[in-house]
Amino acid sequence: MTIRKTALTIALAALFAAGGSAFAQSSGGGAGQAPMPGETTPQTAALTDETVDTFVDAFVAVQEIREDFTERLQSASDESEAQAMQQEAQEKMMQAVEASGMSVQEYNEVAIALQSDPELMQQVQEKAADRM
Repeated sequence: MTIRKTALTIALAALFAAGGSAFAQSSGGGAGQAPMPGETTPQTAALTDETVDTFVDAFVAVQEIREDFTERLQSASDESEAQAMQQEAQEKMMQAVEASGMSVQEYNEVAIALQSDPELMQQVQEKAADRM
């Protein structure tokens, strides 16, 4: 269980090391834009338990795809094939997020919110560890 939790912590850290938005190019922009008056930022928006659960489901699905493609990338014969695999992986991750009932933009917003909320991060880690 400790190894699984450590792997999960590393996976979450890797997600956030990339700026917290694994799918930034596909989120339709919005990243880095200031909120309109009256809007809340992801850090100030209250995340419901349902939203967190949906995020965890999406995160687990994304991790499974990432692990699968990481193994497949080892056998890539050249850079072109590796790039095609990475593109395919990104598309499958986006589909997995949307299949969980969350848009890619919502997924990114929750991921960003987790960076500033250690308690919520712990909650997500525990739920994801139970589902992996």
